[in-house]
Amino acid sequence: MRIWFIFSLFFSVLVAIFAVLNSNVVLIKLYWVDYQLSQSLVILFSAVLGGLITSFLGIFSKIRSTLKIRELNFAVKSLEQKIIELNNQNTVPKISDSTISNDSESETNNKSIDKVY
Repeated sequence: MRIWFIFSLFFSVLVAIFAVLNSNVVLIKLYWVDYQLSQSLVILFSAVLGGLITSFLGIFSKIRSTLKIRELNFAVKSLEQKIIELNNQNTVPKISDSTISNDSESETNNKSIDKVY
C-alpha cells in the first residue's frame, strides 16, 4: 500500500512539473464553444479527471468483489451447517474389524477358486 502511495505521489509531482514547464495559452474547442486556457491547467485538469475516473472504477470493482465475498461466505456457512446436520444424523455405518476380516477371507477364497479353473 505504501509503495503505491509513493508511486502516485512521485507521478503527481512529475505531472505538476510538466504542467508548470508548459504554461502557454492554448485554444480548446468544445463543439460550439472556444476556450483559451493555460496549458498547465489543461494538463492538471486532465490528470485530476483521470484520477477520479480510476478511483470510481476502483470503488465499483471493490463493491463487486465485496458482494461476491459475502455471497461465498454465505455459501460456506450453509455448507458447514449441512455438514453438521449430516454428522448429527449418524447415517454412516461403522465398519468393525470382523467385517473387514470376513471380506478378506472371502476374497482369498475367490482367488483360490480362480486358480482351480
